[in-house]
Amino acid sequence: MSTNSIDSSKLLTQTPQTKIATQNANAKEAVQAVEKVASVDARTDTVELGTNSKEDIGTYTIDQKKLSELKADFSKNTAAFKKMVAAMLEKQGLKVNEVIKSLSEGKDVSITVDADTQASAQDAISENGYWGVDKTAERIVDFAKAVSGGDKSKLETLKSAFIDGYNQAKKSFGGELPDISQKTYDKVMEGFDTWNEEK
Repeated sequence: MSTNSIDSSKLLTQTPQTKIATQNANAKEAVQAVEKVASVDARTDTVELGTNSKEDIGTYTIDQKKLSELKADFSKNTAAFKKMVAAMLEKQGLKVNEVIKSLSEGKDVSITVDADTQASAQDAISENGYWGVDKTAERIVDFAKAVSGGDKSKLETLKSAFIDGYNQAKKSFGGELPDISQKTYDKVMEGFDTWNEEK
């Protein structure tokens, strides 16, 4: 998005010889620029999607309530997972930051997963778990609906963005992801298809 900015130095440093017509034109441009900025500020609850073409593809409203719910739920569950891992590492005399640093440097790190942590992790990725296939896919599709304002005309763009992200994740992990990731991918695509068929 671009707006014409007001060049205040130009308005303030004009010489007395400047014609009134030029001053009026500059004042008119300044007013138009301010009105343009004001109209943009008044639409802070909308998002405009488009390409480099001049074709007007319209606007839509993001479902901020649903988006906030998704973010809060995700933050809560991510914090709980991090706390669980940190507690497990601390029992072994390790610190999370040191382990992450060592792993990022390609060093071997010896970690023992205790029975309680293993059971919690298994539950989290189970069929009904927060990080399981169904619930993760549901969150991804819900997020897509929320950021698009439920506009199905954006479905192909959203699917494409999801596919690109998935492929980038595969590339980052050496070309392969765990089986649960592929199952989640399939479930997300199924969710997009179901949304597309809804009336």
